[in-house]
Amino acid sequence: MKALFLFSLTLASTLFFSTSPFSHEASEASLKTDLETYIVFLEKPEGLLESNLHEWYTTFLSETTSSLIPSHQRIVHSYRNVITGFAAKLTPHEAKAMEQKEGFISARVERPVSFHTTFTPKFLGLQQNEGAWKSTHSGKGVIIGLIDSGIKHDHPSFFDKGMPPPPAKWRGRCDFNGKQTCNNKLLGARSFLGAGDTPVEKDLHGSHTASEAAGSPVEGANVFGQANGTAMGIAPKAHLAMYKVDETDSSVLAAIDAAIEDGVDVLSISMGNLVHYPFFDDVFVLGAFRAIQKGIFVSCSAGNGGPLPSSVTNSAPWILTVGASTIDREIRATVTLGNNVELHGQSLFQPTNFHPKQLPIVDPSTYSASAAFCWEGSLKNIDVKGKIVICQVVSTALITAQGQEVKDNGGAGVILINRAEDGDTTSPEPHVLPASNLGYKDGLRVLDYLNSTSSPTAAISFQGTLIGKSKIAPQVASFSSRGPNLQSPGILKPDIIGPGVNILAAWGEPVDNATTPFNVVSGTSMSCPHLSGVAALIKSAHPNWSPAAIKSAILTTAYTYDLDYNPISTEQNVPATVFDMGSGHVDPTKALNPGLVYDIEPDDFVPYLCGLGYDDKQVRMIVQRKVNCSSTGSSIPEAQLNYPTFSISLGAGEQKKTYTRTVTNVGRPNSRYMSVAGSWKGILDVEVAPREMSFKEVGEKASYSVTFTRLGNVTASDSTAVHQGYLVWAGHDDDGRKLNTDMKEIPIQKNKSYTTGHEQILHNLARKLNSDGNVDAQQILHNLEQGAVGSAQNNPQVGHGGWARPSTEHPKPMIGRLVVSHPAEGRRIVQMPETSITILLDVEEEVMLLDDTPDEEKTIISILLLKLVLALQS
Repeated sequence: MKALFLFSLTLASTLFFSTSPFSHEASEASLKTDLETYIVFLEKPEGLLESNLHEWYTTFLSETTSSLIPSHQRIVHSYRNVITGFAAKLTPHEAKAMEQKEGFISARVERPVSFHTTFTPKFLGLQQNEGAWKSTHSGKGVIIGLIDSGIKHDHPSFFDKGMPPPPAKWRGRCDFNGKQTCNNKLLGARSFLGAGDTPVEKDLHGSHTASEAAGSPVEGANVFGQANGTAMGIAPKAHLAMYKVDETDSSVLAAIDAAIEDGVDVLSISMGNLVHYPFFDDVFVLGAFRAIQKGIFVSCSAGNGGPLPSSVTNSAPWILTVGASTIDREIRATVTLGNNVELHGQSLFQPTNFHPKQLPIVDPSTYSASAAFCWEGSLKNIDVKGKIVICQVVSTALITAQGQEVKDNGGAGVILINRAEDGDTTSPEPHVLPASNLGYKDGLRVLDYLNSTSSPTAAISFQGTLIGKSKIAPQVASFSSRGPNLQSPGILKPDIIGPGVNILAAWGEPVDNATTPFNVVSGTSMSCPHLSGVAALIKSAHPNWSPAAIKSAILTTAYTYDLDYNPISTEQNVPATVFDMGSGHVDPTKALNPGLVYDIEPDDFVPYLCGLGYDDKQVRMIVQRKVNCSSTGSSIPEAQLNYPTFSISLGAGEQKKTYTRTVTNVGRPNSRYMSVAGSWKGILDVEVAPREMSFKEVGEKASYSVTFTRLGNVTASDSTAVHQGYLVWAGHDDDGRKLNTDMKEIPIQKNKSYTTGHEQILHNLARKLNSDGNVDAQQILHNLEQGAVGSAQNNPQVGHGGWARPSTEHPKPMIGRLVVSHPAEGRRIVQMPETSITILLDVEEEVMLLDDTPDEEKTIISILLLKLVLALQS
């Protein structure tokens, strides 16, 4: 029986492996239908040379896979730097069989990922031959690698006029077919989409991001004549390298692997996972860690999942996670209702031959749900001819299609109204007919008007490109993904925000009739390369700084106010939180000279990862070496990582927590810093020890601790809510010169209502004070906090003097001194050091704001300033 059974198996095998053409082709075709691309993670044997890695990988295939398809046809990507492993075409059974091989860690099917999709250098304070661009040589000598959809290599944004030759460290290649098309700007380009594919852009995305980061100057850049100007990247003298991928994580891993080997300095990745994965199973996190081990700075987009909480991606602490913000440029299209109310929206299409006149409005939502969104075919039975149609926005990607439906059915124009969650983030799109995209609140005004009259009308007029009209910029974009960080709640994410709304940059094909294509696009895909460019500038100025030091410089010099000196807001016009914007908005000039940095070595992340609860195998997959998380002192709490921000949780029964930080002096020698903490609103007591640090040399390190203590009067609602504050180290050198560690200089303006959101403005001012100590600030502060207002006996009045008129050196007025007037003790003038006045101010006239300052404002300002005076006196 056994013999017969074996014979049957042999016979069956013989038939299965028949060499007849019919059965072989059928079997191979059947096998191929079961194949999927797997990423296989391995542990490299000790002593194995990198040159022999690929050969070792093939042994996993030859011993576990069918011979119908040779091993060399199976391997899709062979990884050398980011992980030990490969991507290959396998069946589930073949992947399972590999588990028995020595060195195997895990294998999984590749996952889908997504892309996160002139004027911004000026908006960021960058000017040719001045300031940051001058001191960094505009990023000269730095190589930015982009993991993206390819590049239009013949676009003028990638011409190399005036570019230096490649740095000696460059080891990449240029894989365009035919004539050599790379140059001193675009050093290299490769594709990871399979044999025969070139790095030429097909899915439009990569040219835009590349030109934002380091595009060469192109005069006369515009779309439909709008946003006209000279387009250039944030680091226009930096080199570029493009690594073309598709929306699979196996190709992303291969691209990062190649970029590391090629010698890039900065990696810009405007992509992310569709869902959250643990760090050890996230290719963006794995690749980025290997990059920072090699000294490469990694900037990633935060994602376009906003405003949903915890939508942020790319959230590992070794990645700069970038959210998106608006700029103060709009391409205006105004809707004038029949009641003469004007509502300002945006449209990239600005017809010159269109004469605005009042036309009937129709709201198709009264007919059907699909008609409300102007879906294709939804308006064919609705009378829209010659009318302005209201359409509800679902996605900016669909806006022009909605307009096309209106046009196809004879509509004269379209008003596109945002959803509630999109707020006031509007988009200028290349519409096919007169149109205006209005924010949600303005949309409600249109609908209210519609319901107030039996014959509603509206007109659309076009004002073209306007700059500086919107003072609420920067504002957090509605789509920008938000924290908290699900994978690591103790690390604040996103880290930073930067320009990502309505950005004009290079495009792979014309959207108008221009011979040089540009387009206006929004997304965190756009904000990420802006920060990659900023990182390149810092790297050029400070070539020996680590990725963590560069990141620290960006975060600790960010600002949190808009152009009108109000707190940065969200698309809902409410103050943004740290979960919306992280540390704030990037300031490239300040980031070049942060004074102090929070540095982190790659090995410092090991105890952090162990503290997340990952086991040895999982941590090993990230750091690519053996670890022992169970050994003494091998793990730390998340908040103990030497990160430039704190994110802590006080659970039930927990009254206090203490964490330490270590800073490195990268500013001047012989400098001292004093700490200022605030904005805890009576919820926490924050104690910093020591409160002052001194440094004799550049590169010297110092540590401090911060103790967060829950106050006894905290209510139940306060204990479950999220609270935020700040810790600032304000510095001077021994000559009294202010060190660049605080916010921008901001004028305290007359007739302006100040709220607690302006504490940073007052901190910036108060850090320059040198009190004579005669004012009983402690008693005054106590009375103020007990509610004393206005004419209370012990309530001081605060005025601001030394208002500097704008001058060549100081285009904005700055504060020269404070006057604190106290009824019981008389006037006390608290002045800045003379050296600071000499450097910072051009005082031509003194203006006292004592008498006409509102009582409420006096109280708020007094509380805030006196807290800081106390800190400086102690």
